[in-house]
Amino acid sequence: MSVAALLAVGALVLAGCTVPTAEGDDGKTGEKFQVRDPSGPALVLDSTDPAELALTASQAFFHASPIAVIASADDVDARATAAATGAAVTAPVLLTDGGVSDTNVVAELERLGAGTVVVVGDEQAVADVGPAAGDAEVVRFDPGALSAAAEAAASAGKDDAGTKDDAKVELPTADRLHAADLAGLRADIPDVSDPELLQEVLVAVDPKPGQEAAIGTALAAGAVPVEVPGGDIAADAGTVETIRALKPLGVVGIGAEFGAAEDLGWQVAVATSGATLPDGSLQLFPGRYISTSYTVPAGIADPAADAVRAVNAATTNGELLGGSPLVTVTASVRSSVPGEDGDYVDEQPLELLTPAVEAIRDAGQIVLLDVAPGVQPLAAQLEELEPLLKQSGVGLSVHPEFRVAGNGAESGSVPVAELQEVVDRLARIATAQGLPQIMLEVHQSTAASVVGRSDLRIPSQVAVVFTAAGPAAGQATAGGVWADVANDLPAHAVLGWSAPSEVPADATSILPTEPLLGLVSAG
Repeated sequence: MSVAALLAVGALVLAGCTVPTAEGDDGKTGEKFQVRDPSGPALVLDSTDPAELALTASQAFFHASPIAVIASADDVDARATAAATGAAVTAPVLLTDGGVSDTNVVAELERLGAGTVVVVGDEQAVADVGPAAGDAEVVRFDPGALSAAAEAAASAGKDDAGTKDDAKVELPTADRLHAADLAGLRADIPDVSDPELLQEVLVAVDPKPGQEAAIGTALAAGAVPVEVPGGDIAADAGTVETIRALKPLGVVGIGAEFGAAEDLGWQVAVATSGATLPDGSLQLFPGRYISTSYTVPAGIADPAADAVRAVNAATTNGELLGGSPLVTVTASVRSSVPGEDGDYVDEQPLELLTPAVEAIRDAGQIVLLDVAPGVQPLAAQLEELEPLLKQSGVGLSVHPEFRVAGNGAESGSVPVAELQEVVDRLARIATAQGLPQIMLEVHQSTAASVVGRSDLRIPSQVAVVFTAAGPAAGQATAGGVWADVANDLPAHAVLGWSAPSEVPADATSILPTEPLLGLVSAG
């Protein structure tokens, strides 16, 4: 499957008042047992209610099943046992006493065609399930102690003082139950022989209490589990390598920490594409970059060779100011005259920019294409620069205060919608090409140059840096400018700062420390 296809977003459809329904395509495994390929190659099941999450997982992963497993959402041990039981007998797991009614559970059992319900717990648990089992035959399952594998996993999750992390649970795999207990259960339930399970579908999890049943259902359907610490695939090199080796055709994230489906889909796509930033990572931050500006000289015969000067200068600046070197390449400048196209901008030819950009990338440095907006919106030049932006490690630098009045903007400022268009275009490029994060630098000497700035929505594909600009060329950012630009930033934004032309021997003495500084413009 292509990267573009992998990034098509799976829809999460809400049915009824409060009960979510995750759509899927019918499987081909028989009349009474059918798994479902979850709708779309990327899907996130994000309910925080255990019973609702379990129901959604059943709808996402199963079209039909002769068996279902039920436990009380209020019983922590029963939830874990039910999840492992579902994984062992290839059955979806449902929960009562939570955010879904008994009527919802009965409806799901009828949709599945489940004639047998395994209720986890004692006789009282069976009595409490009551109406939720509907007309299905009830089989009680109350296994003894944990298996040796489960005991070992539980012990591994404790710290030196023997305290377990209550914010995390173990994967509810079948080996958490004793073989003898399972053998007894299988003798009492319909036999699902050699079921055809999901192929090359990954379930991304960072297991939390309340997610056990949903994870157990995913495992029962054949999804391959991958633990993703913090729900951030791109942040963990081991997770990236695992996904790269698996090459999944689809992915389901269980838990709100995975964000929107398109974010999860992008992370999987970039992990499988193999594209990385110069340091081998997929994310730009946390970290600090030191930018050095470069313009391809007019009439230069060999832009690639000339760009080496910028590479060397960026390396020196990076050493002086303590950060990774980055080169800002001038792609366009303001013009005092409208020009043939009337945009008050002079653009550098792509045939000159391309070899310079490639030389900087070959040297292992990030590149930002610096554009002046003129009378056109900030995103106007993206189409012409897209061949360069489709390469990993190439981003954009914009100047809202250079905006000439027209097309819905006042002179010297832009509405946040205009900046949002740039962010969204860059996100689409990253998504379509399977690229790691793209950096967008926004120069500002006043936060007001982006009207409504705090409303900017920043997706995970784009790292947006608001650089507090110096009052004049070669000067450091003034304290008042820094305070203004650093205040009331959009969520997930990073700060940048302009350094003076003359950097003191102890550069740390001039750099702001609060808030976190992600980029220094060294000129």
